[in-house]
Amino acid sequence: MSSKKKVLTIILDGWGVNKPYPGNAITLANTPFYDQLLENNPHITLECSGLAVGLPEGQMGTSEVNHMTIGAGRVIYQDLVKINKAIDEGTFADNPEFQAAFEHVKKHNSKLHIKGLYSPGGVHSHSTHLKELVKAAKKASLAKKTYIHLITDGRDTKPQSALEYVKELELFLDSEQAGQVVSISGRYFAMDRDHNWERTDKYFEMITQGRTSHQFQSVIEAIESNYAQGINDEFIEPSVITTDEPTLIESDDAVIFINFRSDRPRQIVERFLEKGPENLYYVTMTQYNPNYDVHVAFPPISTKDTLGEVLANNNLKQLRITETEKFAHLTFFMNCKAEEPFPGEDRVMLDSNSDVKEHDEKPEMRTPDIAQKLVEELAKDKYDAVFVNFCNADMVGHTGNIPAAIKGIEAVDDALKKVVPVAQEHGYDVIITADHGNAEQMLDEERGDTVTAHTTYPVPFILVSNDHQQLTKKDGSMADVAPTILKLLEIDQPELMTGESLI
Repeated sequence: MSSKKKVLTIILDGWGVNKPYPGNAITLANTPFYDQLLENNPHITLECSGLAVGLPEGQMGTSEVNHMTIGAGRVIYQDLVKINKAIDEGTFADNPEFQAAFEHVKKHNSKLHIKGLYSPGGVHSHSTHLKELVKAAKKASLAKKTYIHLITDGRDTKPQSALEYVKELELFLDSEQAGQVVSISGRYFAMDRDHNWERTDKYFEMITQGRTSHQFQSVIEAIESNYAQGINDEFIEPSVITTDEPTLIESDDAVIFINFRSDRPRQIVERFLEKGPENLYYVTMTQYNPNYDVHVAFPPISTKDTLGEVLANNNLKQLRITETEKFAHLTFFMNCKAEEPFPGEDRVMLDSNSDVKEHDEKPEMRTPDIAQKLVEELAKDKYDAVFVNFCNADMVGHTGNIPAAIKGIEAVDDALKKVVPVAQEHGYDVIITADHGNAEQMLDEERGDTVTAHTTYPVPFILVSNDHQQLTKKDGSMADVAPTILKLLEIDQPELMTGESLI
C-alpha cells in the first residue's frame, strides 16, 4: 500500500437529508452500514439548491448544475440564472441569435418554430422563457408565423401537471394574439438521452413529416386523451394539433430550442443536423455540444482551474466510474463541460439497464456491478483520486415508486459496505456525499401526493479518515467539496476556487 495521499469521493445521487416520514425512502430503508458511517465519522450537511449552486433562490438543484459546482469548487451562475437575468434587464428579446432567426423567417417568408420542454421545473427549461420568446416574436411582427412544439414534463413536475400549465399557456397566447401550439410530446420521446433512437425518430418524424397516428383538434384534447388512457405527462404520445395551415418544420424555417440543459436535447438536434430540412436557422438556448453546427443564444463562459484540471496539472491519476444515466454528470459536467478527459483521467461506464422502461423495474440498477468493479480498481493502487456515482436514490426516486426506491437505497448501502473498507485498506480517505435530494421526499408532506422531482433539502457530507477526525464548519455547500479533496491530497487550492475546505 502506498503512503501517498489518496481520496475516494462517493456521490449518492438523489440522497437528501430529511426527517423520517412515510415519504422518506431513505429513512424507511434498512441502511446499517450508512448509519454506522454517520455514527462513527465527522459529518455535516451541504446546501445544494438555490443561490448556493448558482440557481434562483428556492430552485431545486440538478445533477448537471451540482456536479459542475462540485467540479468547479465555486458557485457558477447557471444558464437559468443567466437567462432570467437577461429577461429582468430587458435584453433577452434583443439577443442577436433570436433576432437573426426572426430575420431569417422574414427573408424567406417562412415559419418560426419554438420547441422545448414547457415546464416551470427549471431543470431543463423554464416556461417563462417560451412566453418571452413569443413576445419577442410578436414584437418582430411574427405573431402569426410562430408555431409552438410543446414537450411535456411529469418528471421534474407532478406526473399530471401539464394540463394546468398548458391551459394557462393558451390563455397567454390568446391575450398576446401571438403563437399557436401545433404539436405535443412527452419528454420520454422528445428528450431521450440513452440512445433509444426509435423514441427520438418517432418525435422527429412527427414534427418534420407529420407522421403520427395521434391527431387532435386542440392541445387540451391531446392531454386529456392521454390522461384518460392512464398516460402521464412524461409519456404523452407525439401528437399533431390540426390547423388550417402547414405547421411542420420545413426548409427555410427557423427553430429555437428553449431547453438550456444540454444532455437531453442532443439526440433530437443530431437528427436535425443529419436528416433535417435544408436551410434551417437552428438556435439552441445554450451550447449542447461544441461540434454542433447550430447558433447558440447563450454561449458558455469558460471555467479554469476545475478539480479535474488541478489534479491533472499535479500529475495525479483519477478515475470516474458510474453507469450510463450519470456518466455525463460525473465526467462532462463535473469537468465543467470540457468534452475530453484530462491527462491521467480514466473513465468506466457500465450500461444502465436499457431493457427496462423505468428503473423501478430493476431498482438495484448497476450498483452491485459498479461496486465490484470499483473494488477491483481500488486494489490496483493506481489512482490518487477516484469518483463514483451511485444513482439509485435519484433514478428510482424519479419513478415515484417508494418500495422500489427503498430497494435501490438498500443496494447502495450494500455497495458502501463493500467499497469503503477496501478503500481504507488501500490508504484512501473517503468522502460520502450527494449532489441533491430526491428519495427523501417522495410524498407531498401535507397532501400525500406522489413527488418525483428533486428537492431543496441539504445532502450529507461524511469524511472517513484516520488523519481528520473533525470538520471545520457546521454546514457547507457543494462548492466546498473540491477544496476539501485538494486539502486531503495536500495540493494548494487555486485562487479561482472560492469554496472553502471543510478540514
